[in-house]
Amino acid sequence: MFFNEQDSLSRASFLKKLAVAASASLVPGFLTASEKENNLSRTRKNVKSVIFLNMAGGMSHVDTFDWKKSSQFRGVRSSLKGLQIGEAFSRTAKELHRLNLVRSVHSNIGDHDGASAYLHTGHGRNNGFPDIPSFGGVIAKALDKGGAYFPGHITMGNKNRIIGKGGFLGNAYDSFHINNALQPLTNMKPPRNISDARLYRREKLLQKIDMSFSESIYSPEIKTWDKMHASALDFMNSERLQVFDLAQESKKNRERYGENRTGNAMLLVKRLAEAEIPFIELSIGGWDTHNNNKQKISEIASTLDPALAALLGELGSSGLLSQTLVVLSTEFGRTPHMASNGDGRDHFPRAFTTLIGGGGLPAGAVIGSTDEKGEKITADPVSVTDQVATIYAACGIDPQGNLKNSFGRPYPLAPGGKIIKGMV
Repeated sequence: MFFNEQDSLSRASFLKKLAVAASASLVPGFLTASEKENNLSRTRKNVKSVIFLNMAGGMSHVDTFDWKKSSQFRGVRSSLKGLQIGEAFSRTAKELHRLNLVRSVHSNIGDHDGASAYLHTGHGRNNGFPDIPSFGGVIAKALDKGGAYFPGHITMGNKNRIIGKGGFLGNAYDSFHINNALQPLTNMKPPRNISDARLYRREKLLQKIDMSFSESIYSPEIKTWDKMHASALDFMNSERLQVFDLAQESKKNRERYGENRTGNAMLLVKRLAEAEIPFIELSIGGWDTHNNNKQKISEIASTLDPALAALLGELGSSGLLSQTLVVLSTEFGRTPHMASNGDGRDHFPRAFTTLIGGGGLPAGAVIGSTDEKGEKITADPVSVTDQVATIYAACGIDPQGNLKNSFGRPYPLAPGGKIIKGMV
């Protein structure tokens, strides 16, 4: 907390006034049509948090979760009956029964930017509407509990033009991005020469000036800034900030996840799910293995495998998995045949694999299949739009519903998307 105890009453009153002032930005005329009208109702409320693990770059399906005998890796038995996966994920293999494995996801977009946008929205090429939200923004809005501001959409790792975007839903649903799980919060404390009392006086003076100014100037931009300022104060003074502190975890648990960048990030993901943050995305890069495929996958998995196994194990044993939807996916797969250089795999959107489960969904199913080489889907094809529709449905959001974009036009959430059979 940044205010002295003796100032607690005046501080509470002050923050209440700030909230009232900030609420002026919500009156008609200050919001776009999309921000005013996009209320998302939920028919299913099992899910309190969504964890989306994005394997950025295009994960090789044939070397990991749709393992083939032609893989550069040996196969290992998993906890899903009769299923082998790549040995690089030998620890995760023991936890797979907690989720479902979808081996028949497909796309028609083979470039990183377009495929990542498709993965995060369920919409293919949509260059005419640059302010579309990612599903993280949509879910953060749908699961928003209101009250004092605290980020409901948090991203870690790789970020691009669509990851973490609230789009036409408004800046409130943009993600709070974390670069380093060990130092997740920066600029949260005033400089040492600014005492609590001095900060308090500054805020009171600012409010006085702002109220006088707002009476003479009618500006939605200024009202938006006022709301952001009030939200920042809420965040700085929140008692929930301890969720970001990995030091509160036992040494044993930190070692279990791995005391490295990926392990720390995955442990923070778990803590955020415990705090019921609506949408948490962790992107793990390095999967664009045009060369040195085996070496690169081995390097990624050396930290990802123990961290992922620890996350699934702890969510399962604690019971938290029942209210947490977990999805691991990627923008496309890799070519089952080696590239012309002999040690890499190129982009392959025609078949790839997703893990999905928790949040009250059934568990232990293997959905879809590919041929012995991993080139062709042979059963139960699932489009990326189907996958997004399933994620929405698991959260109780109608995937065939429409929002209104910033032009006031209907924006379908998952156009034509079908829920994966047996999932919801």
